[in-house]
Amino acid sequence: MDLFTAFFDREVIDVLVNYTNTYASQHNKNNTVSDDEFLCFIGVLILSGYMPVNRRRMCWENSADTKNTLVCEAISRDRFQYIMSNLHCNDNTLLNVNDKFSKMRPLFDALNERFRIFAPEQEDHSVDEAMVPYSGRHGCKKFIRGKPIRWGYKVWAGTTRLGYILWFDPYQGSSATLCDKYKDMGLGASVVLQYDDVLTKSGYRPYHIYFDNFFTSFSLLVALQERGIKGTGTIRENRIPSDPLENSKTMKKRIRGSMCYKVGNGKVLLCKWRDNSVTAVATNSLPITPLNKVKRYSRSEHKHIYVDQPHVIKKHNENMEGVDRSDQNIGLHRIAIRGKKWYFPLFCHAIDMAIQNAWQLHRLNNGKLDQLSCRRSIATNILETYKKTARRGPSKPPNNEHQFSRYDRLDHLVEYQNKQTRCRVCHKNSFFRCKKCEVALHPKDCFVFYHTP
Repeated sequence: MDLFTAFFDREVIDVLVNYTNTYASQHNKNNTVSDDEFLCFIGVLILSGYMPVNRRRMCWENSADTKNTLVCEAISRDRFQYIMSNLHCNDNTLLNVNDKFSKMRPLFDALNERFRIFAPEQEDHSVDEAMVPYSGRHGCKKFIRGKPIRWGYKVWAGTTRLGYILWFDPYQGSSATLCDKYKDMGLGASVVLQYDDVLTKSGYRPYHIYFDNFFTSFSLLVALQERGIKGTGTIRENRIPSDPLENSKTMKKRIRGSMCYKVGNGKVLLCKWRDNSVTAVATNSLPITPLNKVKRYSRSEHKHIYVDQPHVIKKHNENMEGVDRSDQNIGLHRIAIRGKKWYFPLFCHAIDMAIQNAWQLHRLNNGKLDQLSCRRSIATNILETYKKTARRGPSKPPNNEHQFSRYDRLDHLVEYQNKQTRCRVCHKNSFFRCKKCEVALHPKDCFVFYHTP
């Protein structure tokens, strides 16, 4: 709970509440939202990640199979709907027309700053792309073949080796993503150098950034080397200025475990290794040796064999999966409530990232909770701590109450109760009730009417 509120602290909540009330007042709605109500709204969203319902209104139904007492006591259904319909993270009159995610920019900037401040100091970092699921219409929605989430918003992310997210930025086209000072480097290099600026601002040194072939180029590795930063990534052959090594088609004919390497411009090492296919890796810091043994299955020999693997490829495989690990953690208990506004999935993703980072810090501090238990404790603490003080009045019973058992004509007996309660049929006070259904009924007419289909 404390780790999560370090990211969504009172300052962030005040900003979100202020923009939400501003949007509501612009549409002639004067029912202001308080900080406690907004925190309860976030608590319900978190709870939906591990206790989803097909319709969000079902949490407030007075029905035994779906009613959630924790949610009902924290915030009313209409209040939750009011906050969701007016949710805003920026003032619509002050939006930046050149930023397609200007509506969410204050929240993104605040979280990026807090993620950086509380980040653990580790040497190995990775940069990759993540996907936020979204099936509606928006100019920035992308399709990536082969990803677990194929349709949605693409987000650049920089993480530690275990998946703690230090920095993220949604992709909105190369023209909007590139910084002016990095335009000559290209899109992939621009993303890596922006993340390097974040790490430099935090004072983390030395550190090593890993990336895949979308980002890697010789010019990027040279630029990182000039900054004193280690960098390693797989590289595409068409990005090698003049390939000094054996052609990949020729290397495919060699035995598994074969390799060739050479130091190129700016002391950048290029290595090709024959595995199931040919892998090319470029680095400005890692060596080839010591060679490692990896287990592979040989179809020709019908058994497992051990082949040589360069040290640079081993380190890349060990440290490149930070973004994928964070995506896996977020996907396990992603917020299930859906909205109609295009930015609502990004708002929910920001909450999921904060929970995932809070759990990462919990584990680094020798915590024993798994991610589900951590998420449950956050949701429960929020809903119990900031719930409304006024008690909810008597609610109308549902029309489908005991719709099956009350008509079976088995063991429905009239019994006396010491305290009068309202009859389910005529709503007048009654000293009698049905023993099986446990509802107040007058024994003369109401009892028969209630049990007759």
